Amino acid sequence: MILDKQNLFSYEQAVTSTATSTDVVDLGAGDHGPSERASLVVTAKNYSAGPSAGITVELQTSDELTSGALTSAVTVAKYPVTSAALVGGGQIVAARLPHGMKRYAGLNYSCPSGSGVTPPAGGTITGGLVLDVQQAETIIKS
Repeated sequence: MILDKQNLFSYEQAVTSTATSTDVVDLGAGDHGPSERASLVVTAKNYSAGPSAGITVELQTSDELTSGALTSAVTVAKYPVTSAALVGGGQIVAARLPHGMKRYAGLNYSCPSGSGVTPPAGGTITGGLVLDVQQAETIIKS
């Protein structure tokens, strides 16, 4: 799996409360759905505690940008992530792009808030588009 700057939404972005990705990806014209080769991959690392209710990674899209941000963003997919997965680190989302993607795409990291809710502590998230999703690592000893 190869990540490149042009296709990154976030690179080691500190997410401890609800936030949008630091970058937006320009997909070009056309419908970029499951028939395309690109997949969304999101990884987490170094979280010492996760929110009591987990987080949700939302894939958003728009036809326009305003000051580098999605204009009237539409959420096309939601990927719930448990607190244990966030703290465990590694790949927390791997999915094909759904139908309905417009020219620009971004992510929103939705963290629960309110009385009695533990926020995520420390840690960072990296999210982007890749051509091939890396599967579980296999170690061969000879």
